[in-house]
Amino acid sequence: MKHLLTISTIIAALFLTGCCNKNENTPRAKHVIFLGFDAMSSIGIQRATTPTFNYLIENGAVSLDTRCVRETSSSQNWMSMVTGAPIEMHGVTGNDWERDNYSIEPAARNSIGLFPTMFDVIREQKPDAKMYAYIEWSGETRMYDMTVFDKALYSNKEKGYSADELLQQAFADYLADEPELLFVSIDITDHQGHETGHESQEYFDCISHMDKQVGEFVKKLEERDMLKDAVIIITADHGGIHYGHGGDSMEELQIPVIMYGKGVTKGKFMAHANMIYDNAATVAGLLGVELPRECRGRFMQEAFEPKTDLCYVPVPLIHPFKGVVDKGEKVTITVDTEGAEIYYTLDGTAPTKESIRYTGPFELKESCTIQAIAYKNGNYSLVASNFLYTAVPEGEASIEYKLYKNYNEKKLPDFTKFGKADAVGYLHAFTLNGLPVAETEDHYAVIFSSTLQIDEAGRCKFELASDDGSRLIIDGKEIINNDGSHSRTTKYGVADLTSGSHIIKVEYFEDHGGQSLELRYAPEGKTPRPIFPSELKR
Repeated sequence: MKHLLTISTIIAALFLTGCCNKNENTPRAKHVIFLGFDAMSSIGIQRATTPTFNYLIENGAVSLDTRCVRETSSSQNWMSMVTGAPIEMHGVTGNDWERDNYSIEPAARNSIGLFPTMFDVIREQKPDAKMYAYIEWSGETRMYDMTVFDKALYSNKEKGYSADELLQQAFADYLADEPELLFVSIDITDHQGHETGHESQEYFDCISHMDKQVGEFVKKLEERDMLKDAVIIITADHGGIHYGHGGDSMEELQIPVIMYGKGVTKGKFMAHANMIYDNAATVAGLLGVELPRECRGRFMQEAFEPKTDLCYVPVPLIHPFKGVVDKGEKVTITVDTEGAEIYYTLDGTAPTKESIRYTGPFELKESCTIQAIAYKNGNYSLVASNFLYTAVPEGEASIEYKLYKNYNEKKLPDFTKFGKADAVGYLHAFTLNGLPVAETEDHYAVIFSSTLQIDEAGRCKFELASDDGSRLIIDGKEIINNDGSHSRTTKYGVADLTSGSHIIKVEYFEDHGGQSLELRYAPEGKTPRPIFPSELKR
């Protein structure tokens, strides 16, 4: 019995040691170049033209399903990324967090009372190490002790820096001084997603521009042989969908992690999902420092393990990308690699190798959600999802909207107290697309109304995502309340609906900044999707 206890004790000790993620303080690299791009999703880098990122993926390691923390907004995710800790530990709960206004006490504190970042840890354990930081979003700096950096350039009240200015200065300084850590945080990709949508060509072009900037830097590093002792890490704080983020869609939750340089296995596809806070643990492990025990991040060892048969397969691209398909227009599905097979479904279910094999363009007979995967050499891509409406004549749009401008409150209005609307019209979907407001216009409210046709009685689930506040009402009963001034947030509700007609209303208001609205629904047991025009009537 004594021997059993001894063995059990040893096993428990080994388990606890592994959980603490200690790194023996042995550096794996002398330098880490860490590049973070706000709202650069895994889908985004695959749809954009990115020869540099493709080169780094082919000659390094990649994860396309690393997950950020909820809600998928910037503050809590940047903080998780650089601390190695989840929200429950570092205490940054959202973009409204401030040093003097928070709800969760940090589980550990640095010299100024904030949760310690990897920057604090490096400064403490390697006092002579040089660290440079270049940060476009000024809000990020409120979470860090910026005094630990030897050189820091960031936007503030006095001076705002463009993404190009920061990247060029950061790269020039690294080439001149070769600091142990270069940290760059770029915000323009997020701005572009909010302005034109995360599915827009402008958003993809923005990613392509960032790719070009990084490419010029990598070329100089390799020409000067400066990567023999360095590792490059490229990632994002969250993804995006439509004009915002903050929800639970995979487009928002999944982010890329690309690693290239000393010790990184060439062509390594990381098969196991990582978390955003694994980035800090990986930087710490590379530089031979140890994060506080309150952290939960793990070193991304998979990037340094021998190559397996698993490989990167690009996500398929469905054309057109979301929206109305003209009658007679064909849908095409492509994938940017030779020899891959594409499989798809039309009922919103997850595609497998047993689904419909794509052999060429096809027409849609009715509105549907297409999901597709690419398959090559035993490896699958991420799932591509796309909802498409068959063309409906303009006069048959069934969702009435009433738009009221110059609304300056922080919550939904009582629409019954409004007078004449500034604009009235009809749309095919519960969305902001098509409203007579500019994509950057703030301070307005709108109410959408239609009649939902239910063929089969039963329980239906609804998802309402918005930036800012929204509410779903069916037959006069509130189903979802997503009110308030906030970033993109998704709320859920259910309704037992009889067969026949039901009055459906969606209320929305835009305060300032980003804006988005999306309603999804599904009978119980099925995947939520947008309500199709054929299911609505005036």
